[in-house]
Amino acid sequence: MTMANTETRGFQDQVTGQPGRDSAREQIREVKNQVVDQAKNTLQQAKERASSSLGESKSQFVNQLGAAAEALRRTTEHLRSEDQPRIAGLTDTLARQLDQVSNYLRNKDAAAMRHDLENAARRQPGIAIGGAIVLGLIGARFLKSSERRRERQGGGYAGA
Repeated sequence: MTMANTETRGFQDQVTGQPGRDSAREQIREVKNQVVDQAKNTLQQAKERASSSLGESKSQFVNQLGAAAEALRRTTEHLRSEDQPRIAGLTDTLARQLDQVSNYLRNKDAAAMRHDLENAARRQPGIAIGGAIVLGLIGARFLKSSERRRERQGGGYAGA
């Protein structure tokens, strides 16, 4: 390039803002990358908190199941001392089943439980559908009772 071409190119860059436009694009890329990194970090923190919360809830639930099984074992002993062997057998069976569920939940993580549930649903879809229906009915009942409680406390809404 000749000296005149270089000067012309410099003048065109100043008029069109080409070098400035490239630096603006670079700044936008940097800001975008920072936002993406921050979003990834926030998502990871949320996953960790949810996992921790799930673990704590699972632990509490497992402890409650263990306590219920222990109460059933005491009931079994009492029923046997009262000469009620048939009912004692039922409560003993129920206590053992609760222990099995408790141990399963204690020893499995969420991914393994999901995998086991999916496999069970594939093997016996009728039971899976029935279970889903029962859970839906329980959920509807829970929501209905929550709504009634809110209305009794004066927190209901003036709707239909």
